[in-house]
Amino acid sequence: MAEYKGIKGFKVQYLDQDPVPAVAGWTSGGNVSGARKEGAAAGIQTAAFFAGGEIAPGLTNQTEEYNGSAWTAGGNLSAAKGFGAAAGTLTAGLYFGGNNPGGVQSVTEEYNGTAWTTSNPLNQARYGLGGAGIQTAGLAFGGFAPPIGPPNYTALTEEYDGNSWTTSNSLNTARGSLSGAGIQTAGLAFGGETPPNSSATEEYDGNSWTNSNPMNTARQLLFGFGIQTAALAAGGSTPTVTGATELYDGNSWTTSPASLATARTFGGSAGTQSLGLAISGQPPPTFTAATEEWTYYDQPNTFENLGQVWYNGTTKALKFTDQTFTDSWATGGNLATARFATGGTGTQTAGLAFGGNTFPPSVLKSETEEYNGTSWSPGGSLTNARGYLGSAGTQTAALAFSGTPTPLATATEEYNGATWTSSNPMITARVYLGGCGTQTAGLAFGGNVPATDTLQTATEEYNGTSWASNPTGLNTARQVITGAGIQTAALGFGGDSGGGGTNITGATEEYDGSTWSTSPGSLNTLRQFLAGAGTQAAALAFGGKPPTTAATEWYDGTSWTNGTNMGTARSDLAGAGLQSSALAIGGYTTANSAATEEYTGVYVKGIKTVTVS
Repeated sequence: MAEYKGIKGFKVQYLDQDPVPAVAGWTSGGNVSGARKEGAAAGIQTAAFFAGGEIAPGLTNQTEEYNGSAWTAGGNLSAAKGFGAAAGTLTAGLYFGGNNPGGVQSVTEEYNGTAWTTSNPLNQARYGLGGAGIQTAGLAFGGFAPPIGPPNYTALTEEYDGNSWTTSNSLNTARGSLSGAGIQTAGLAFGGETPPNSSATEEYDGNSWTNSNPMNTARQLLFGFGIQTAALAAGGSTPTVTGATELYDGNSWTTSPASLATARTFGGSAGTQSLGLAISGQPPPTFTAATEEWTYYDQPNTFENLGQVWYNGTTKALKFTDQTFTDSWATGGNLATARFATGGTGTQTAGLAFGGNTFPPSVLKSETEEYNGTSWSPGGSLTNARGYLGSAGTQTAALAFSGTPTPLATATEEYNGATWTSSNPMITARVYLGGCGTQTAGLAFGGNVPATDTLQTATEEYNGTSWASNPTGLNTARQVITGAGIQTAALGFGGDSGGGGTNITGATEEYDGSTWSTSPGSLNTLRQFLAGAGTQAAALAFGGKPPTTAATEWYDGTSWTNGTNMGTARSDLAGAGLQSSALAIGGYTTANSAATEEYTGVYVKGIKTVTVS
């Protein structure tokens, strides 16, 4: 009988347990019922509570409970309040301090997993404080003392014995908006506002605080959890809102390569350095309902490698590591102006839509709208109303070029987040072209010269001031093509290579900053008037016609794979964002569309068992 090594060239590993993921990271968890900030949380990743906070336009007393995948309603706090602290577990929790319209709070409440009961108050009313410990041995430190208004920083520490609070020795650095971890006899305080933002770390031994090595990133309003010798800090304001994550080992902080997917402040957090939660909060200017789960595997472990094969001696099974791509579309906020042939750029949480057309009657649009991840708001209008324009850049540094009608086929405009300004025109007048890149490094390719109705291969590069022609064009001349990527690593796909819709193509080409090369992968659904997003090695194609389609495909640098269809089939739409988080904007169904859809795509590494049938 042939051996595995003889067939594959290597031996099968023998392991007592399956490998674990090789890197720490954040992944999406279940959303809380409503977006909010200033809530407080405690517990572990699979059994936590999240209480209080602000749900626009006011405070809430709501408590929600997490089971490791989803949130459900729990018992309400005695009053609506936010910016307090929490400690303990899901079935033996504490909430103390905070504020509401009645003023700065000293109230302490105990949770039994079902209902809250009021206990003896803090000696010092405060909000924005740190908390640690358990229900019968809690710890409160720092924060802002009354009144609400200009910050009144405190260093006061109090210990809770399950009945009442006793004042202990103060923090060395008075501060508010800090985070904490640990237990009453081995606590940790880190970050906060003094002002300015603080990186200070202090350890508590049950009696007094001792300064330890500071965080790498000074910040306030951050997430934090763990114990004194193994803690985690994430997110916060530097003052720029960040997703940065750091790990503490009892002596110093190390910055993790993994950041929160949604940078934010004012959230709740719970768990251990190995398995934690970042809950809700504020990625300005909106609140979020998102929960992210932190997983960290340390030695000793055997780490997963894609394609790895091993024999698990405990379960007596031959296994291997594989990777799958999962995706979905969700409904976002509608455009204020329904339209098609719109330019689109930016990200899923900071998108931009500009120009376009409505029909009937045919009216060119100059309106710009900005997307914040939830809803669209007005931006500055284009100097020239137009449709089917090329686009590149971000919400605050965008580029619009070409478009219909014919007199605008070379027009270029730059957006600074408020207004559009005309720039130098393109060299070749054309419409229905593809575009990608940034405001200072844009790319235009393909299209149609309206004067002669000639399909184009021409490529032009923009440097932030003017356009330059690249003598090497696309391999396939075409119009109504779309693109993704940057100026030095671009992707062009789909379109009409025959003129008048006579030869719809799925051809895909890659640009390296100098020349185009044809990819072996072609779109599975041939189409024109489609939208795209992503990068050269991780792109997304969606929508288009004929016929009008909702088809979505994702590109891995070699080939296209069918994904989950959009909720609304449409053509002539705009796209923005990445393969992992994209936007589909507007378009045309049987009428002008205002629909926005949000795409999420995730590569999931998993372990599979070899079976014999």
